[in-house]
Amino acid sequence: MKKMLFVGDSFTWGEGLELYMDKEPFITMRTQFASDSELRAISNYEDAEVEDWRKMFRFAAYVDGFESYVQRRNGGSFHSLGRDAYREVGKNQFNKNDIIIIQIPPAERSFFQSNYNLNPSGTTNQYYPYFNDVFENPLRTLLEKYYIDGDAKHIKSLSWMMGYDTPIDMIDNQEKVLDKLSYRNTKLFFYSYVWDLMQRFDVYFIGPWGKENYESFSNCDEFKEKTIPLEYNGNQYDSIYTLHMAMKNDGEPFTIFEQWKKTNNLHPTLKGHKIIGESVNKYFKNNNPKTNI
Repeated sequence: MKKMLFVGDSFTWGEGLELYMDKEPFITMRTQFASDSELRAISNYEDAEVEDWRKMFRFAAYVDGFESYVQRRNGGSFHSLGRDAYREVGKNQFNKNDIIIIQIPPAERSFFQSNYNLNPSGTTNQYYPYFNDVFENPLRTLLEKYYIDGDAKHIKSLSWMMGYDTPIDMIDNQEKVLDKLSYRNTKLFFYSYVWDLMQRFDVYFIGPWGKENYESFSNCDEFKEKTIPLEYNGNQYDSIYTLHMAMKNDGEPFTIFEQWKKTNNLHPTLKGHKIIGESVNKYFKNNNPKTNI
């Protein structure tokens, strides 16, 4: 039987699914703020009953005919995805024709370089006085931190490294700066991480959630040939974002927040996971009829 690995971010891992358990404290938590930190405090993500529930209802559970594996950790970025994928395929002895399904995580979580092999930790450089800080943190995080702290020296160094004449040029055009970087890093993600995986395994993609992430992804033709279409009400969608918009237009909650607003939890509902999982299952049944042999 072929093996299949699912890697991505908290969507793949199944964050928030415990809110559908018909038991306390999760019933009460549907009426209050219930994001990662609140849910982690309840079960520390090590509660066996909760973990078993999550495994039964995240989208990977709807795919049959494979020996399936899912990333062990909650969350994910371009960097962690590459790390987790190689760890899991090595540990579980994947072969050349085994399958990896990558749910594209948010591009804005990428570090400036989007390549941990170029991580200059422990180095210093007189021309880049904040080298480590800039190269080891997502740009949006740095912009927010420096702006709140009023850290003019860091902002000046960062704007120079990003190619802007003055900090104002960068800050006043922050969204354009981030959009350009997201596109760049999505490209780098493909060629720095995914390319190597594709030489060894059969790799497919689930398009990302979030408008900005989708825009970067949709402009990168490299992913299109092996992006799994998500089916909803007889139509196909090329990402979790476009699926979400279609469901929203129909008044169908895709996120837990849309079902229970006080949770402020932006992860998929039970139905959202089911739609994604059944779409993946159908794709492989239709396109790879011998995969379960």
